[in-house]
Amino acid sequence: MNLEQLRLARSLYYQFFGDLFVFSYSKQHLDSLYRCLEVMKENLFDEDLLDSFDLLLQNSQKNLELFFKEYEELFLSLKSAIPMTFSYLEEGFENSKALLCVREILSKSILRRNEMKFKESEDNVGFCFLLMSEFLKLKEDDLAKELFQKLIHQNIDEFITLILEHKKAYLYKEIAKILATFIEFERSCFDLGKVLKTTSKKVQNDLSRSEILRREANKKRRMNAKS
Repeated sequence: MNLEQLRLARSLYYQFFGDLFVFSYSKQHLDSLYRCLEVMKENLFDEDLLDSFDLLLQNSQKNLELFFKEYEELFLSLKSAIPMTFSYLEEGFENSKALLCVREILSKSILRRNEMKFKESEDNVGFCFLLMSEFLKLKEDDLAKELFQKLIHQNIDEFITLILEHKKAYLYKEIAKILATFIEFERSCFDLGKVLKTTSKKVQNDLSRSEILRREANKKRRMNAKS
């Protein structure tokens, strides 16, 4: 496998997932979604994903508002919302060691989070995907591997499962299918096997207070942005 030839394609995939899994995405971010999906479809990692791409292409061409609406249902609802930070996925509460891990990796790079444009913390799933995209573009392969191995590799399967099992997931279910296949491809790129996760979270059945406050704040920001 020639990873150098695949660098830009992998970076594009990470950019795609990053744009779709951050709170602060906007119509400007998604204006190029259709074109991005077309390019990704031409660089498939698995032919079985054709139907997923066709469904997303059809909907992204018709009405981007569908993506916004479903994002709110899946990630901003106070009931049955999917956690969007690796801290919460890993330990069941916000601002845990996962956040410190990302900040430590960032400190080795020239990249920094733009707090004006990106309101979430550095361990947000979407932010980490965008970071992976930039690391690949900058050929910071050691940092890309460190971020993937320490956080994404360990926790992303649970995130994907939560989307696939969510009763209101439709478009994002197809996105999760593409993500699952891409993650397996990335594991082969980094010589990593499937994770057998046994971490016991401190919060399991109920949302932590910090998670409730985060979702309320994010929903308010989204409503203000729309108005």
